Amino acid sequence: MKTYYEILGLLQHADDVVIKAAYKALAQKYHPDKHKFPSDESHRLMTELNAAFDVLGDAGKRKRYDVYLTRAAQPLQPNPQPHPQPAPKTVNQKNQELVDKLIQNSLDEIAVLQLFEKFFGCSVQINNSWINTYTVKLDGMRQNMDYLALKKRLIERLNQEAE
Repeated sequence: MKTYYEILGLLQHADDVVIKAAYKALAQKYHPDKHKFPSDESHRLMTELNAAFDVLGDAGKRKRYDVYLTRAAQPLQPNPQPHPQPAPKTVNQKNQELVDKLIQNSLDEIAVLQLFEKFFGCSVQINNSWINTYTVKLDGMRQNMDYLALKKRLIERLNQEAE
């Protein structure tokens, strides 16, 4: 699986300005509106680019993502002892696992919508179109969001609850 840095064609120590420039250049190149016949491939690429920039373009998310990459790169150490029983997971650990899964895009759309409904206590209406949008009622107001905005709000809520 490609990292967000690989998706944008960058090294992990790239500056914020370089990340933004790479995203803009690739978005212009692959945006479905730039092609006469929108293709599933350009839509998929734009989804990857948007997800990568959503994480790498935000200093806090990028820092957590870099920690995740560092941990993932470390080889597993053999455990000479019998398998100890894992300690029960705290709310903070469960939330961090969910945040990691959201950042890695390892949850499907329906799972993300169900998590949003659970943590915000509201229903999510799917507005089907070429690219789905969602309508939610938060704080008594109806709001329309795209998938990335929905994920961003969910990650923010999970991080708030972990504090």
